[in-house]
Amino acid sequence: MIKPRPYRDECDLEAMRSLLVAGRQASNGTYYIHTGDLTWWLYYPPLEGDYWEHIYLWDDPEQPGRLLGWALASPVFAGFDIFIQPELRGSSPAQEMLLWAEEKALQVTRRQGKTTIYVLWVLHDDEVLGEHLRQRGYRLARGYVHLTRNLDIALLPAQVPGDFMVRSCKGEPEVDARARAQYGAFGSSAPFERYLERFRNFMRSPVYCHNLDIVAITPDGQIGAFCIVWMDVVNKVGLFEPVGTHPDFQRKGLGRAVMLEGLRRLQAGGMKQAIISTFEDNPAAIKLYESVGFRIVNQLGTYEKDV
Repeated sequence: MIKPRPYRDECDLEAMRSLLVAGRQASNGTYYIHTGDLTWWLYYPPLEGDYWEHIYLWDDPEQPGRLLGWALASPVFAGFDIFIQPELRGSSPAQEMLLWAEEKALQVTRRQGKTTIYVLWVLHDDEVLGEHLRQRGYRLARGYVHLTRNLDIALLPAQVPGDFMVRSCKGEPEVDARARAQYGAFGSSAPFERYLERFRNFMRSPVYCHNLDIVAITPDGQIGAFCIVWMDVVNKVGLFEPVGTHPDFQRKGLGRAVMLEGLRRLQAGGMKQAIISTFEDNPAAIKLYESVGFRIVNQLGTYEKDV
């Protein structure tokens, strides 16, 4: 088995995205994150540190520019993500890549003094990956529900409450209001200035598109709710990540309004399906997503083991 190498440049990022697209096309029983998930992780990293130096790639020796797999050994969450070309599912090379990624993540976890390692994004009915993890001593823990919505049908009009307006975020001129909305929605305990700096860096990155960052905003510039949508133009699947409403503006229908606008923009961009995930024990989020037409189609487990 060839050894993985560290991430180098944007060509590698494109190869990583191509692998995810191929995995979704294959639909072989293993879950592949949306390309928007990867983009969000890398360009809006945790405050504790970014991921770029913790990405490892297995090159395809027979096809230059193509990857057999890639792994991210998280320096923050004590775990790893790994995605392998779909034709290798259940193969010996896939097993070797999984074992290598686990060992790399274990090294990081031990350096941090943590005692549990995690693997996310595993479908409950993925017997191949699930069986591998169970044999390695992992147990199924708190996970996610995965919801989808068909975009081939007409969408309901959004009813925007009060004097709110639903529109695109203006980008950096509104970075303070946009960051405050997300800071409050997700209950961050970090100093706001650090949070603001992270969001400003994201808005300055090559992946930020203000037309896909949708907000519900008051006349005086307060943002009550927000969502960002991402497009996989090959599979024609749109992703919502993130979605949130500031606590001061909840129960006004703002989350529903921005999501309906997000669905319209995905539909206008040629997407045929929208997807979103949330924790399985988050009934408020599930209720919101179902109110705009999403339905639970599967569960994504988190596997964990003590180390």
